Amino acid sequence: MHENSFKSLEFTLLGKNCEYDGDIRVKGETIINCYLKGSVTMLDDSKITIERDAVVEGNIYCKDIEVFGTVNGAINANGSLTVRSNAKIFGNVHSEKLSIYPGAILNIEGHSEAPEA
Repeated sequence: MHENSFKSLEFTLLGKNCEYDGDIRVKGETIINCYLKGSVTMLDDSKITIERDAVVEGNIYCKDIEVFGTVNGAINANGSLTVRSNAKIFGNVHSEKLSIYPGAILNIEGHSEAPEA
């Protein structure tokens, strides 16, 4: 890929072994692979991926999301929510399309009982 092409891409990557405290607002495909305490708001229709080792302590507002890790908060997806087998979601979920893989944990009633990260 040419350098100028790379610079024009819109994406966000919150990498492994990082910790963030505060609300974030992002555009472009977003991958979260860290500990994040705060809400996540997607400003366009791009997809958010919560990776296997990631923990998000806050609400997520987006169009499409795929969760492999842990979310302790509400997920509001205007499009699709995919909950993979390793995922743990402790909070209310809203989406137009919902896919839950075997082994996933979805605990919408007792979300305050989520384990500490």
